[in-house]
Amino acid sequence: MKYRALVWDIDGTLLNTLKGLVAAYQYTIEQLNLPKKSYEEIATFIGPTPQTIFVSKFGLSEIEAQNAADVFRDRYKNVDLLKAEPYSNLLSVLESFSKMGYKQAVATNKRQDYAVDICKHFGIDKYCQPIYGADNFNKLSKAELIKNCLKDLEVADNQVVMIGDTIGDKVAAEQAGVGFIGVNYGFGFKNIEGYANSPSEILDLLKDK
Repeated sequence: MKYRALVWDIDGTLLNTLKGLVAAYQYTIEQLNLPKKSYEEIATFIGPTPQTIFVSKFGLSEIEAQNAADVFRDRYKNVDLLKAEPYSNLLSVLESFSKMGYKQAVATNKRQDYAVDICKHFGIDKYCQPIYGADNFNKLSKAELIKNCLKDLEVADNQVVMIGDTIGDKVAAEQAGVGFIGVNYGFGFKNIEGYANSPSEILDLLKDK
């Protein structure tokens, strides 16, 4: 095998978390009297950190965006976190990779505590360790989170592939010096040739790497 380890994104890659994330954004927008957005508009927010979204989509200052992110994250963790669904055959795919000898980990822009909680709830933690998420102030980039995974997994960067659904995941993989496999079934990429259309297709893509 060219690769010895897989680092997974959560939102749009392991889990369809759209319903809960949109609900948390809707709550935050209402609580802070921000300009209303449609469900479809909010659905395009998924991927970047909430601080980034509140600055770019609502014009908030960094301090205001951090306050908004705190409201969003508290609501998401306490009410909307588990409004998610694993993608088709996900756990069997993770189990297959483990049996094949791949080490697996998670690197996500979700805050660390609820990244761990949601992975435990859906049984992902049985196959993926460590699980690295963002700190509350997003001081660590996603590339740095991936590098933390490499240290814990004790593998070289050229032995690792990141699996994700957005350009942010791809850029983070490049910055961390690891390989990348994109998926078309999540929130970002759509109909990209050579990307996986389901979790089951990732194995075939790995064979081609």
